[in-house]
Amino acid sequence: MILKAAFHGLTDVGLMREHNEDSILWDTDLGMALLADGMGGHNAGEVASAMAVEQVRAALREAFLARDCEEKADCSEVVRQAIHTANQRIWDASQENTECAGMGTTLVLALLHDGDMVTAHVGDSRIYRLRDGVLEQITSDHSLVQELVDNGYLSQEEAKLSVSRNLITRALGIGAEVEVEVSQEPAQPGDLYLLCSDGLSDMVTDSEMGAILQEPDPDLDETARRLVDLANRKGGNDNISVILMTVREAFSDDKGLTDSVG
Repeated sequence: MILKAAFHGLTDVGLMREHNEDSILWDTDLGMALLADGMGGHNAGEVASAMAVEQVRAALREAFLARDCEEKADCSEVVRQAIHTANQRIWDASQENTECAGMGTTLVLALLHDGDMVTAHVGDSRIYRLRDGVLEQITSDHSLVQELVDNGYLSQEEAKLSVSRNLITRALGIGAEVEVEVSQEPAQPGDLYLLCSDGLSDMVTDSEMGAILQEPDPDLDETARRLVDLANRKGGNDNISVILMTVREAFSDDKGLTDSVG
């Protein structure tokens, strides 16, 4: 069975910020979605997030042209190396340009390749998967409060109320090296993946997300808009970005894939 991915995404400045430091991108040729949430002064956060998604896509396109993902086992490592390359480029730019000093960005990636979904993340942007009516967060935040939860010092309910919940422990561009978390597992037709920045997950509960995503026969462009609108109605404290990635079986009348960027 050959699987294909379709993409729908939206990014919004929110209600409290003057500019948008999130970047989203999807590439249907590669079957990949990327979302980054930047940080840094002098608007450098948006520089870091844009560099992250563009550099990772460029590195993966080069790897696929070189046929570096011929074996399934190779794909996770190719993704990891692409993110390391992006990290180095962002770090170098922050060292060379004083206006970019201290910039960094989170990153989440979902790549459908040869029937497998490869996911990768750095920071507290998230990936959720809706499968058979069940919504599951499949990334674990690289944040201070998540470490406290993992070690039994905070409950999940306490973590959601913590004033430190946005203190992340990993990001691209804040050092010459970065630890990237990568996983790979079989995808299924009908899977729906949600990539989002914390501007969504801080404002909208998992149950609220699930209620929107599980509506029958949804228009996914409208679904993305509804998620963003709900985050804004609940305060819009940050930039809000979402990408919806659906998995379906390819049919003989598929016309090939066209590169799309959001």
